[in-house]
Amino acid sequence: MTPSVRNRHLVLPFILALLGGWLALWLAWHGWLEDVVDSAASGRGGFEALVDLIERRRAVDPAWEAPEHAVWVGRTVMTRLGLLWMLVVAGALGFIHRASLARGAKAFFTEPDAPLNLAVLRITTFGALLVIPAGREEFLVHAGLPEAMLFPPSGIGPLLTSLIPEPFTAHLILIAWITATAMAMLGLLTRPATIASSLLTLFVLGIPQLHGKVNHAHHLVWFALLLASSRCGDVLSLDAWIRRRRPAPRSDLRYGLPLRFTWVLLGMVYLFPGVWKLWTGGVDWIFSDHLRHQIWHQWTTHANWTPVLDPTGHPWLLRLGGLGVVTFELTFILLMLSRPTRLLALILGLLFHLANLLTLNIGFFSLLAIYPCLVDWPRLLSRLGLRSPNLGIPRGAGPSPRGAVLPVTVVGAILLIGNGWYGIRGDNYGWPFACYPKFGYPIREPVRSIIEVEITAPDGERMVESFATGKGPVRTARWIGMVSRVLKLPPGDRRDAGLQALAALAVGNRPPGTTLHFSRAEYSTRPSDRGASAIRREPLASVTILGTPTDR
Repeated sequence: MTPSVRNRHLVLPFILALLGGWLALWLAWHGWLEDVVDSAASGRGGFEALVDLIERRRAVDPAWEAPEHAVWVGRTVMTRLGLLWMLVVAGALGFIHRASLARGAKAFFTEPDAPLNLAVLRITTFGALLVIPAGREEFLVHAGLPEAMLFPPSGIGPLLTSLIPEPFTAHLILIAWITATAMAMLGLLTRPATIASSLLTLFVLGIPQLHGKVNHAHHLVWFALLLASSRCGDVLSLDAWIRRRRPAPRSDLRYGLPLRFTWVLLGMVYLFPGVWKLWTGGVDWIFSDHLRHQIWHQWTTHANWTPVLDPTGHPWLLRLGGLGVVTFELTFILLMLSRPTRLLALILGLLFHLANLLTLNIGFFSLLAIYPCLVDWPRLLSRLGLRSPNLGIPRGAGPSPRGAVLPVTVVGAILLIGNGWYGIRGDNYGWPFACYPKFGYPIREPVRSIIEVEITAPDGERMVESFATGKGPVRTARWIGMVSRVLKLPPGDRRDAGLQALAALAVGNRPPGTTLHFSRAEYSTRPSDRGASAIRREPLASVTILGTPTDR
């Protein structure tokens, strides 16, 4: 019996075990447990322990008053059991095939690759850094925000809070970062430029993360660090042109290893959000009205934007889309393991992000910018008839590159471990590691909570300002996160200072004696209800300005 036949005979029973376990859970829920949970939540009796559990939950969370909530929790628990069963089956399969898996992992990470492919990753990574907002105006804006707005993320966030520069210094740092990043992209003094840009990127992109909302451009830091530890400037660089290096070095592990770390990290970007969607929302994340409510919710965060695609009137399309999203996120990392499937991942990823852009106005362009690294460029260009010994097209017998692989191995291992830890925890509020946005908790009702402030001037004049979208120089996502963090502070001087700072950012400084009344208002997100009055309003806090708020 050949190894491939033996493996198929071993894998088949585990596939059947996986499907059998899921079928058993499905039958147990729909045949018995769903009625048990519904009876206990509806007051019709049942297991005393379950009834007591639901009552205790109701004492602290009003959502449990509805029996449907308890039933949803039950479905989510069954989904979690299904995920755990999949993990058990995969673990058993991995243990049985541990020798072949170890050989496969070694072959994957030690496969040589062309210097041109690594150079493409260098250009796209540092090029993306130069154009994303966090590396330009957001750094200067957030470096100048009041101290009351500081809510540092985990990781190196607390360290960055002690390093926030003054405006003049911030401008100098930004100039130095732009210069180093441009040199890294062009491949001029590549090694020192990539090292300088990577370290400055931790700082320049990190400062905007300190104020209540982390925007996920972490991958650009990871890939910049990998490139800084590699020979990414051997071709397609000013260094190679100045040295007139020809022909290009041959394919080597030194070019392949950083690319493979990049592919795995790219897969982790999608993997953990996919897992958390099912772990947090259960199958309801797919087979409910969640996606429609999520889409409507997202639309309300844009003051002036009209969706190009509107699937909300087609429930079957939304459910199919939800299933497609989860499947795509869970399997993307597996598609990184071979060249043909990487091309498939590229196509699926482009379609995924295009759909998000046209439907939700979420482009994630900094992530799409990395997708060219999934293409084998020497292979593609040689098939198109292009020949260039200087670029290694087609792959030739150039000189072997020099240098150790230990630096990129250490950097890659740290990045995999750090992101794995944050992904398992589901912690998306960290820097430079984080689980990427999960959008995991299902939105069960088409309602959005918005913070509003009523400003009463000393002369009695009143005005109401909504915090539904970004204010002043702060973009919408970061603004909403900042407002949420301030309002979660316990009553006291810091919360009062934060509330005054929010109002100052939104409507400018107000004279002493001005009173700010903050409230949480709930509005319907249905497009047909746009412009309607609030469904309900809850007072949150009031503060009187005793003096002009001062910056840090």
